[in-house]
Order: sequence, then structure tokens, then C-alpha cells
Amino acid sequence: MKTNIKAFRRAHSSAQIVNSIDDLLIDIFLRLPIKSLVRFKLVSKRWHSLVTDPQFCLMRSNTNPNPAVGLFLLSPTDSISYDYVSLSINKSGNPPFRKLDFDDEPRGVRILQSCNGLLLCCSNSARDCNKRYYVYNPTTKNFSTLPKLNGVGGISKRMCGMNLAFDPAKSPHYKVVCVRRLRSDSGEYRYQFAVYSSEKGPWRKWGDPYTAGVVFETGVYWNGAIHWISNGTTDSCYFDLERQALEIMPMPPIPEEWDWRSNSYFGESCGHLHYVEFFGPLIKFDVHEMKMDHSEWFVKYRVDLSRVVDAYPEMIRDYIDPTDWYYYAFMIFTLVRGEEEEDSFLALQIPGKVVRYNLVCKSFETMHEFEFEGSESSEGSLRYASANGFQYIESLCCV
Repeated sequence: MKTNIKAFRRAHSSAQIVNSIDDLLIDIFLRLPIKSLVRFKLVSKRWHSLVTDPQFCLMRSNTNPNPAVGLFLLSPTDSISYDYVSLSINKSGNPPFRKLDFDDEPRGVRILQSCNGLLLCCSNSARDCNKRYYVYNPTTKNFSTLPKLNGVGGISKRMCGMNLAFDPAKSPHYKVVCVRRLRSDSGEYRYQFAVYSSEKGPWRKWGDPYTAGVVFETGVYWNGAIHWISNGTTDSCYFDLERQALEIMPMPPIPEEWDWRSNSYFGESCGHLHYVEFFGPLIKFDVHEMKMDHSEWFVKYRVDLSRVVDAYPEMIRDYIDPTDWYYYAFMIFTLVRGEEEEDSFLALQIPGKVVRYNLVCKSFETMHEFEFEGSESSEGSLRYASANGFQYIESLCCV
């Protein structure tokens, strides 16, 4: 009995020693999953201070970069509710939220963009001038309200895009780029930029109005810049936030017979920018990746979904037309780069399911099955009409 008491005292003494040394605690915390750290913040004020310190968040992002663990999908039956799909096989996970109901927005809040653990959101107000914008951390449940754009000289009220830029491995601060449309006397549309910084404060108008043919609603942040894809009539472009410069971005080569962009995927994962182009009935396609210097795209993966179609024949859509082509019901929700190259995969929506397709070994398996309600049917149709998946990346970063 005395020996047990002595052992307990030694263990208790060792725990006190560990708890008294900040550097040792931080070293332990850096090795723990985000969910554990969220709970540990509640242990004491000191632990809360260590875990929420911006420097700790930077250290953890550099030592443990987090891939996406789930997707938020706008419900097809409710314009302000979100379905959640875990990106792990046989692991559903608890949804971080069903609805975004912070700040007492009467018409709810919707997601505009996901960026490295933070969500850019806006109220569902009918008019642009009445909308409020937020940056929300779904892991910590904290949010920040962005200042209104009113008073940013020379900017019209026609909103074309709001884009979030955040890299926790470089800075605890984020920026938001707003693009608004102006109309000249000639009737030509031009676009005006304004930038907000969580570090430096208010909105600031940037540069002269710019003529463009890109979709500013779907910007993607990567490598210190926000990127927009062309609609086919003009060059694609990116806005370098460090240099405050707008640059031309090349597009991947498209076969001559593809005279329009019928469908595409454009996204970032773990420091890599990807683009996928589809056309018509094709189930073989290339995944392009952009070089770090923005000089060109190169083919990173070649994808052939023939075996996936064999396993899931519900993907086949037989349209009766003179060409007798089969079209395939599938859509890329997201591309996730793993910690190891062989862990990289596509999350594919097919009728009734989400399929995980490994980009290296070409294996695949069902990752999620949808629970259909009411008159919904999984036969031959996709539950979600657009690739509106927003990545969920666990993060401790403050907003």
C-alpha cells in the first residue's frame, strides 16, 4: 500500500512539473488532434491562453497541416440548411452545424467560400446593400462581422464576388477581396476591387476599374493570391495580395473540339491548385495542377472512371439522340491531397452516393449514402444540382 502511495505521489509530482513548463505543454499540444485541443481550452485559463495563442496556431499549421475532413453541402430542400458529408470511410462524424444562426439574422446565413478552416458567409438579405458579411470558424464557433462597404468611394452597389484569403501557416490574419461591377457610358461592364484586412482594418479601394470575363463569385485562394477562371472570352486572372497586383493566369490546353466549357472543377487542397475540365459524355479526364510560379498548368493525375461506372451502373444516363451516346451522372465535390501522395482522392457525387476515388492506385469505394426524403429518388439523378461543397478543415485560428 505504501509503495502505491509513493508511486501516486511521484506520478502526481511529474504531472505538476509538466504542467508548470509552457514549452513542454506546447510540445505536447502540437501532437494532439484539434478536437482534443478544443476540449483542453476549457481546463484552465492558462491552457486556454496557450491553445488560442496566434503563435501556437502558426506552429501547429506548419507542423500539422490539416486536410479537409468533411463537406458542407447546401440542402436541396432548404436554402439556409446544410448537409454534412464526412470524407472518412465508415465514419459519419457529427455535423458542426445544420444551420448558421449566429447574429440573429432573420433570413439566415449562407456560406460563400471555405478557406483553410474559415468560412466566408453572408446574410440572406434580398438586396446587396443590406447584406452583412461574416468570417466564421466552425470548429471554435467564433465569428467576426465585416464592416459595411458603404463609403468606399466610387464603388457601385452591384456585388459580383466576395473572396476570402487566409493561410494559417503564414499569418493569423485574413483578408477579404470584394469585386463590384461598374457600368461605363459605353455600356461596357468594368470591375472595381476593394480589400479588407483583419490586421489593418477598414475596406480600401484598390486600383482602377478592370475589364474582365471571369466568374468573380468562384474565386479560389492559393499561393498568396485569389484566382478566377475565365468564361472563355477573356484571360483568367489572379490577384496577388502581397504585391497588390492583378495578373493574367494561363488556362490548361483544351482539345480543339471543345469549343465551350460545359463543366469544370476548380479548387485548392493542402497547398496545391487544381483544375479539371469535362465535356459531354467523357469519363476519362486529366487533373491539372498549377506551377508555383503561375507559369503553366501540368497534368498531375489521369482519371478513368470506367470501372466506377461498371460498379455503379446507375451513373449511366441513356439520352435518346442520333449519336446514341451515354452520358454519366457524376460530379466532383472536391479533390483532397493527402499527407502522403497515395492518399489523394476525389469525392465524387453519383446518384444516391458519394464515392471516394483514389487518384494514385485508382481504387474506389462508397464513402457516403444519402438518406432521401419525401419524393426524392436516387435513381439516375444527382441529389445536388451543382458542385456546391464547402470544405470543412478543423482549425483553432481566431477570427
